[in-house]
Formats: sequence, C-alpha cells, structure tokens
Amino acid sequence: MNDLASADADIQTAMMEVISEAISGGHSGGLVVYDKNDLLIFAGQQLTILLGIPDSVLAPGTRLRDLLGAIYDGGGRFMSETGGTKRLLSRDDWISDNIATLWKERHEALMRRGADRWISLAKRRLPSGYGVCILRDVSEQRKREEQWRADMERVQLTEDILDNLPFPVMVKDTNLAFVAVNKAACRFHDLPAEALLGCTGTDIHAPALAQRLDGINRRVVEDGEEIQLPERLTRPDGSQMVIVANKYRIGKPGRYYLVTAMQDISRMVEVEEDGRGFIRLFDDPNLFSAKLHRKSKMRDALQGADPDIAGSQILIVSSDPLFTGTAKAILADFQVEASSVVDEHELALCLELVSNAAVRVDLIVADRDLASACRAIGSNYDKQVVAFDAAALEEHLVPTLSRELTKLRGPVEQDEEDNWQILPDDPQPCVDILVAEDNEVNQIVFSQILESLGYRYAIAVDGEEVVRMWHELRPSLVLMDVTLPTLNGFEAARAIRTLEEEGQASTPIVGVLAQAFDRDREECFASGMDDVILKPISPDVLETLFAKFLVVAGSQQMLS
Repeated sequence: MNDLASADADIQTAMMEVISEAISGGHSGGLVVYDKNDLLIFAGQQLTILLGIPDSVLAPGTRLRDLLGAIYDGGGRFMSETGGTKRLLSRDDWISDNIATLWKERHEALMRRGADRWISLAKRRLPSGYGVCILRDVSEQRKREEQWRADMERVQLTEDILDNLPFPVMVKDTNLAFVAVNKAACRFHDLPAEALLGCTGTDIHAPALAQRLDGINRRVVEDGEEIQLPERLTRPDGSQMVIVANKYRIGKPGRYYLVTAMQDISRMVEVEEDGRGFIRLFDDPNLFSAKLHRKSKMRDALQGADPDIAGSQILIVSSDPLFTGTAKAILADFQVEASSVVDEHELALCLELVSNAAVRVDLIVADRDLASACRAIGSNYDKQVVAFDAAALEEHLVPTLSRELTKLRGPVEQDEEDNWQILPDDPQPCVDILVAEDNEVNQIVFSQILESLGYRYAIAVDGEEVVRMWHELRPSLVLMDVTLPTLNGFEAARAIRTLEEEGQASTPIVGVLAQAFDRDREECFASGMDDVILKPISPDVLETLFAKFLVVAGSQQMLS
C-alpha cells in the first residue's frame, strides 16, 4: 500500500511539473500550489532561477512564510508593483503583505525586478482554502511592447518633421505614383494631399513636362543614380522661381521608392534675360564663414595613443552604403587603404583574386549581419574578420583594428638581455573577477557592485577576449554572459576548460542568464560552468556567489 501511495504521489508531482511547464511556457515561469494552512504542496523548479532562491525552500511542506523569506533575501524586496507606490518594508512586513495578497480570492499583479525584468503574478484562493499562484517572466513581451511604442513615437516624430519641412518632399513608388507628400509639396502643387496620392505625373503636369520627368524618374529608380536638377519654374501668377530638385532611390529590390526633395533657391540666384542664372549670395560681405571639424569619440579614446594602423590594407564587406562610407571616412583619417565589396559572394571572389595576384589584405571589416558568412569565407584564406554594427564604427573601429593588427603582427622582438622580468615566488591572480559582458549598461552595473564590494576585476566584451584575458590574468572567478559576440559564453567556457592544464586548479565559471530558460541552464553546465545566476544582478546575489566560490588572499584593489 505504501508503494502504491508513493507511486501516486510521484505521478501527481510529475503531472504538476507538466502543468507548470505548460503554464509558464516551459522556461520562463512556474506554478506554486499551497493548502489552507499555507504549506507548499508543489512548486515548479523553474522558480530557483526566476526568483534566485535555493531548491530547499520549494520542497512540499515548506511554509509559505519561509518561501517568501527566501524570495526577500534573494532580491525580492527590490521588486515593485508597476503602477503602485513603492514602499520600503522590513522583512517581516514584506512577508506579511504578500501573505495577505495570497489570501485574496483573486489577485493579479505585474512586478518589476531590477531595470529590465518583469514578472506577472496571478493568484487564486479557492473556497476549499487551497491556493494557486502562477508566475511568468514577461520581460521579453514588455521589451517588445516598449520597443513598439518607441518605434511608433519615432515614426510619428519622423512624419511630423517631414510634414513640416519648409521645402517640398514627395515619394513615389515603382509605378511613379505618389505615395507620400508633405504640406510644402501640397502648397507647391496647390492641391490637397488626397488629390495627389495615387496620381502620376501625367495627372498633374503638361504632357511635355510629364514625359521629361518620367524619363528622369525611371532612370533614378532603375539605376539608383542620385540626380540634382536645377530648374526655373513659372508660377500660375507669372512669377518665377529657381529650384534644385534632389532625386534619389530608397528601399530594397522589388520595393524601391523615389524621393524628390525640392529646394527653392530663388533668393540666392539672379536670372538674366537669356535665362542663365548666377549665385549672388557669396558676394555678400556679411556672409559668415566657418570650418567644420569632425569630433569623434574614437579620437577621444585614442588620445595620447598611437593606433599604428597607417598603410594597412582593409577590406570592407557591407551592402549598406552608410556603413561602407562611414568606415572608409574613418580609415582615411588614419591613412588606411580601404576597399569594399557588398556581400559574401563578392568577398569570396575578391579574396580569390587577391590570393592569385599576391595582393595584401590585412583584415576584413564586416557588417554584423554578414559576420558569420564572412568568417567562414575568411578562414579559407587565413584572413581575420571583425564585425561591427554601423552605430559602433565611430567609437570602436580604429581601436579594434589597432588591437587586432597588433596581434597579427606578433610581439615586437627584444634584445635577449632586456627580455627578463621578476616574478613573485607565489604569483597571485591579477584580478579576482573576470566579467564577460558586452552590454555597456550591464558593464556599469557590474563595475559599481564589484567596486562597492572591494574586488579587483576586469571586463571582457566578447568571447575571444574573455578567453585571452583568462589566460593572461588567471582570475579567481569568471562571470560569463552567454550571449557574447565572436564566441558565445558556452563556447568561451569550453575553450577555457580545454586550455586548463592537467593538475591545475579549475577556475570557477558562473553563467549569467538573461532569461530563465532550462535549456540555457543545462547548456551552461554542459559547457563546463559551475553555476548560473539570473539578471538583473544585485549585490546580494554576487556576495552569495563569492562566498561560495572565492577565497580572496591579500588586499583587494580594482584593476583600472
């Protein structure tokens, strides 16, 4: 009978686990069931990661008060209900408040934990006294909603700006029909927007003018060639105006659009009787003159340092003209020769030609979207590839190239007499903590917490760098974000474990997860990590972690 009862209990627990998985989406939430005495009947194991609590408080029979105490100690005291008043409560008051909400017949709340985590709570107390609480991590949904709102605001702002520009702007589709016009364009044509949208040039212009503009517009749409057309126009009242019509193509193949922006330069131009015009403004003695200088975060970062990349041969891979143009402009400032191709197919062809012609290519700079394909092709020709987002070029392109080119050139040869150093008898790690984190905001959070706790630390921004810094610095602990560029956190952890020498003490590696995914946690342990923690990071979580893994000897200083 006892065996039968035990089997029934196991089946019931398994069913609860399945229900918990189904309710939470399998990875980002959990189910809690409790009786009328506020004792746990079941709690999903996903809550250990989601709430930062130990497994022991999820055992059946645990008091809800003890479970809530563990949640409070794990950072739950910093959670606040969105839309509510944030109150600072003592541990006992916080637990009592939450016990009270668990006795409500129905209660739903959205709690914010840290800067970027939201947890949805749905609580029910049944007439029998049994209670159910469903927790879901809805951070990604909230981020998408906020991103959607930000995008909508940005679109609205862009539309307002374009609509109120002082000069006409018109957009046509591939059939050369108007799809967008601003207020100035309506005033220019003396027609409302409703009358212009959907029309073509033949609907509003004389046949000769419509035919001329149609040919020009089709050339821009088909060839992508930007055109500037200075024109003299006669208004219906007989007055004349001189304009410059800028025509260019936007969009992607199959969905191109033609943009025409017209600038009235009549006040800067005088027209002679034969129709020719000349600019008179530059004869104005009051015309202000200034020379523009380019101020760059990248130059500030290199202040006092020699990037030593002049004369290097760089190949740029991007289909984005803005990316290519920005990269070439930056590299030109440092006397770097740069060529460009638009995709991985052109890259493969270019490298084949370069290798046959014995032409040097020192490094390949790729758009982030093409990084994987470019690295695969570059490895066939023993070429290093570094990838960037367009927004990061200004600040990071030259420092990254300087570092990578220095590594490719190898160490500078020294005289044998000078190539010596003194080591202590018992060398200690240069840093206590090596943080692998590419997000700048999270880097600041880690820095502030580690400085306040007095630990020496260093920060690596990609997977390859964390492996290199681990080898150079031999930290006492590695905090590994799993979504790193170049090598992800799992790959970097495996690389470190492979490099560890036989008989050498293993460096503890702790995975830092953004989401409570079971598969990510399992992959962390499979890649050689010793533990996992969940963002957002708090001092309490790190102190608990350090107490478990760190034995810090000597004085602690921050590595600057």
